[in-house]
Amino acid sequence: MDAISSMRCKDLAQGPVVLFHHGMPGSAVPMGAVLDSMTERGFRVITYSRAGYGASSHAVGRTVADTAADCAFLLTHLGVTRYLVVGWSAGGPHALASAAVVPGSVEGVLLVASFAPFGAEGLDYIDGMGAQNVAQFGAVGHGEPAMRELVGQMASAVRGHTSADVATEMASLLPSVDLAVLTAEYGADNAANMDHGLSRGDEGWIADLAALTSPWGFDLDAVTAPIELWHGTVDRMVPVAHGRWLADHLPTAEAHLEPEQGHLSLVIGSLGEKLEALRGRPSPTAQQPPASP
Repeated sequence: MDAISSMRCKDLAQGPVVLFHHGMPGSAVPMGAVLDSMTERGFRVITYSRAGYGASSHAVGRTVADTAADCAFLLTHLGVTRYLVVGWSAGGPHALASAAVVPGSVEGVLLVASFAPFGAEGLDYIDGMGAQNVAQFGAVGHGEPAMRELVGQMASAVRGHTSADVATEMASLLPSVDLAVLTAEYGADNAANMDHGLSRGDEGWIADLAALTSPWGFDLDAVTAPIELWHGTVDRMVPVAHGRWLADHLPTAEAHLEPEQGHLSLVIGSLGEKLEALRGRPSPTAQQPPASP
């Protein structure tokens, strides 16, 4: 697995470990504008590329839960037994899966602008999305060839391009607060991250789209760790209705629906503070009454 450990905290032996699940497309390449607020607070952040992205081998038919199992193996290999998980955008379902697959290891979940399950009852999945995402998720119902053709077009539009080019291509997905972020420091970070993810082809993106729109491989009820759920109300990539649906269906979630925040502006420079709030939450075992003698 293509993985990078970002350990810029003062005491490497003591800082809490955080597994960061990237978006779609994405990769293990660290993005300072996203990760620095965590490492500056002493968190040790591990990033990775999902199967098919970057140097990670393609895994045919992978599910969201399959990726969580891969990550559990990675953390065991690194000697980490207890950790927090952060999932942004398409990384959100994978963060939830980590908590469901290895509940004894995941101490908390920071869920930021996450997708809800495809076809979830009571949710209009694409309502409020920009044109690119409407087209992307609309292609799912037309079979794999249609998905491959559309993803190929979208990948060509961002691979090897400047942040200004990407901003133009993604215009329908960007409220003004997100456009300002993409044309600042984060833009170069994002371009490098996507370029690495797509350096060997589009398989990771195609597999992500298939995994998000298929059964995830676990039940939301299996997630018992504390969850801090954040979503911007003007998000056009993953509309806030997804956050509201998840908040209603995740019993341990503390929801924060932020007015006038988008998909990008919600994240830049703030994940460290959000993680501190998560660490302050009591664990499920701490909330249980003592056993009777």
